[in-house]
Amino acid sequence: MTVPDACRIERVTDYSTVAAVAARFRRHRSAQLLLAGTAVVIALRIGLGSTGSVGWSVADAVAAGISLAAVGPVEWFAHNVLFHAPAVSRRSRLLGAGASHRRHHRDPTDLDWVVLDPKGARALMIAVAVLVTAWSVPAGLVAGPSPIGPYLTAVAIGWAAIANYEWTHLLVHSGYRPRSRFYRRLARNHRLHHYRNERYWLGVTTNVGDRLFGTLPGHDDAVPLSETARTLQ
Repeated sequence: MTVPDACRIERVTDYSTVAAVAARFRRHRSAQLLLAGTAVVIALRIGLGSTGSVGWSVADAVAAGISLAAVGPVEWFAHNVLFHAPAVSRRSRLLGAGASHRRHHRDPTDLDWVVLDPKGARALMIAVAVLVTAWSVPAGLVAGPSPIGPYLTAVAIGWAAIANYEWTHLLVHSGYRPRSRFYRRLARNHRLHHYRNERYWLGVTTNVGDRLFGTLPGHDDAVPLSETARTLQ
C-alpha cells in the first residue's frame, strides 16, 4: 500500500547535497526570519557607521570579540538548559523549544523538528538581543561615542550565530556526508548526542562549551549508553 504524499513525513535525510540542504533551509520560515533580521541589523549598523551619526570605534571590536567568544558557552547553555528542559518546566513552556526538541530526539530525521519553528526563533532572537546588552552597552559607554553601534554589532553576530546553529544542525542531520574534517567531527559528535548519550556532545557548531563544562568525552566508551537519549526523561 502506497502512503499518500500528504501523510508522508519529510525526512531531512532526503537531502544529500549542500545545495539541496541550503535550498530547503531557505524555505523554512524561521530561517527566513533569522536571515532577514540579521541582514537588517547589519545594514542598519553599516548605515549608521557610514553616515557618521554612530561611528565605528574600538567598542565595536570589543563587543564583536566578546560576542564571538560567547557563542560556544551560550550554545551549550541553550541546548542543555532550555532545549533539554523538562516538558512541564516554565522555561520549556516559555520558549516552546522544549517540546519540539523532545519530538526531535524521538525521531531525529523528521524535518519538522530539526529546525526551530518561527515562535522559537523569535524567542531566541529576543533573548540574544537582551543578553548582548551585558557587554555591548558597557563597551560603547566606555570606549565608544555611543552604545548603539556596539549593541547593533553584537546583535548581528548573535543572530547570525543562531542562523548558523540552525543551518549546521540541519546539515549534520541531512543525507549529506561532509568532506571537511571540521563538519565530519560536528556530525559525528551530534550523532553520539542523539544515539549514545544525550547529556554529552551538546555543542552543535562548536565543542567549546563541551570542553568548558566537561561534556566532551575523550572517547565514545567513556560514557554509558543512555536509555533516555530518545525520550529525554
